[in-house]
Amino acid sequence: MDFENLVQRYRDTLSSHIFTICQRKRVKRSEENKENDEYWENEYLDIQTIDPEAEALSWGWVCARVAEMLIHTPHGLTEPVILNQLHSEWQEASVSYRKGVPKNNRSTAEMFVPPRLCRFINEGYYPNLFDKKYRRIRFNRASLSKTASSLTFLHTSNIVIMLTPFEEILIDTLFTDSMADVSSTDIMNGRGYQFWARVMYIGPEEPADLPGFCNKVCVYVRDMSSSRCATLVLLDDKIRMTTLFKTGDFLGIHWPYIGIEDKSYDGLILHYGDLTVLFCLPMSELCKEGNSRSKHFTKHKLNYRDNSYMIDYKFHYDRFFIKTLPSRGLNITLYGKVDDILDNIGREIAEYHVGQYIVLEGLQTCKKSNGQFDINGDASSGAMVYNVSMAKGWLAVSSLHSYSLSLSTIFSKQHIYQFICRCLITGWEANDDSLDINWRLDDGTGVIWAKAVGTVSQDILHSSGIETLTDKIVISKLKKGHLGINLIGKMLWCCISILASDKYQINAVLADYSDGSHSIAQAECARMLKEL
Repeated sequence: MDFENLVQRYRDTLSSHIFTICQRKRVKRSEENKENDEYWENEYLDIQTIDPEAEALSWGWVCARVAEMLIHTPHGLTEPVILNQLHSEWQEASVSYRKGVPKNNRSTAEMFVPPRLCRFINEGYYPNLFDKKYRRIRFNRASLSKTASSLTFLHTSNIVIMLTPFEEILIDTLFTDSMADVSSTDIMNGRGYQFWARVMYIGPEEPADLPGFCNKVCVYVRDMSSSRCATLVLLDDKIRMTTLFKTGDFLGIHWPYIGIEDKSYDGLILHYGDLTVLFCLPMSELCKEGNSRSKHFTKHKLNYRDNSYMIDYKFHYDRFFIKTLPSRGLNITLYGKVDDILDNIGREIAEYHVGQYIVLEGLQTCKKSNGQFDINGDASSGAMVYNVSMAKGWLAVSSLHSYSLSLSTIFSKQHIYQFICRCLITGWEANDDSLDINWRLDDGTGVIWAKAVGTVSQDILHSSGIETLTDKIVISKLKKGHLGINLIGKMLWCCISILASDKYQINAVLADYSDGSHSIAQAECARMLKEL
C-alpha cells in the first residue's frame, strides 16, 4: 500500500465513523422530537445540513496530518491511535471553523504581572507590547487573590501571549534568531535566543528522566527561519500549557533554556525555563482572516482589483493536482514526487532528494495574465513540507507491514515508483569521492543495490549497534570490512524509491528486531546467511 492509498483508507474510515455517529444523533433527536411538527418537516433534509460534523473529510487535510504524524513519531503509532488523533483534530480544526465560533462577551480583570513578563514592560524588548487595548492572553494554574477588592488573578508561569495576523512588525522585531545559528559558545556566554516556529506535533505525557522532575511533554516545533526542527520540553506543572496552543499554531519562543549538553539526534532541545515567554499566533486566526477577505470581496467586489482576494481551501473536499489548481487560493495541499532540484537552491533543500514523495501544505496560488501559475510556498505564510519518503513512522506501523512488497513483485510490475520492503543487508559498496554508500539488499525473492541518501547510512550503522562515525571513517572501515560482523544479515524495513534510470534509492530505514518468524522467505534468508 502506498501513501496515497493509506490516506484514502484513513479518510474513508473516519468519514464512515463520523457519519455513523451523526446518524445516531439524528435518531436520538428523532426520538426526543417526534411530536414536533417542525422537526418532521425537516426530516428529509440532508444529514450534512443538520450535522455539519458529518461533512466528508478533506483529502488534503488528512494527507498533511497523516504525513505529520508519521514523520514526528519515528517509533510509530498504532492505527487506532492514528485514527483517534485524526478524529479529534478534525473536530477541533474543521467543525468549529465551518460552524463558526460564538463571540465571547469581553470582560476585564486585573492580574499580577508574572516576573517573566517584566522585561517587556520595564525594559526595551518590546515595551509597547501591552499598549494594545485588548491584548489577549491565555493562562492556567492561576489562583485568585483573597485580599483584592475586585477580581484579581495572582501571577502564573503558565502564560501565553496571543498575537494576530496583523502584527508582522512585532513578530519580525521579537523573533530574530534561527535555530541553525545556535552555538555552544553563545550559550556559555549567556545569550538569550528568540525563535519563531510552528507546532508540528504535541507528544504524550511521559517520564521526565531528569533529576527533580517527574513527567514531561515534548512539543515538536519547526523553525520558520531555517526549517530546522527542535523539541520544546514542558515539565510537570508546565505540561498543562499544551492546552493553550494546538498543532499547526505558530509559537514565538522567547529566551528558552538551552543546555550545552542538550543535543539530540533529531534536533535542538529547548526547555520552558524561568525566563521563557511563549507567544502564539493560532492557525485558525490566519484561516479566518483569509476567509473573511474572500467573503468581503464577494460582497463588495466592485471596490477591489482583480488580484486583491484569495479563497481559503483549507478544508476543500477533493484532492488538488497541478492541473486542477485554483486560480487564486490559499491553504492548498499538494502531494507528489520530487522530479528535479535546481542547483541554485540545492543547499537550502538538502534534506530532499529526487525520487522522494513530499506533501506541500499551506500553498498560495495566483494565475498570471499569460496563463502561467505562481505557486508560493513561503514558510512565513504557514507553508509546510513533509517528506513522506523519510518518515520512519511509516515503517513502524506494524499493521501496515502486511502491505509491503517483495523484490520479485517489484521486478515484474510497472508504474511502481516507491515501495516498502523487508530485507537483509548482504553487502555494500563505498565510494571515496562522493562518500556515498550503496547497500546490497536481499529479501529471499530478489537482490538489489540501492544508494542510501541523507542520514540513512548512519541510521543503518546505529541500528546495528555501531557508534556514529564521521563519513570518512565510515567509508574507511566499510572498505576494510571491519564492520561486517555487525552489518551482514541485519534485517531492515526500508522505504525505497525507483528512479528514472532504474536505479534504487533508500530513503528511510527502521531496524527489525523481531525473531524472524514472519520473515519473507525465511528459509531463503537462512540459506543466504550460511553462504555468507
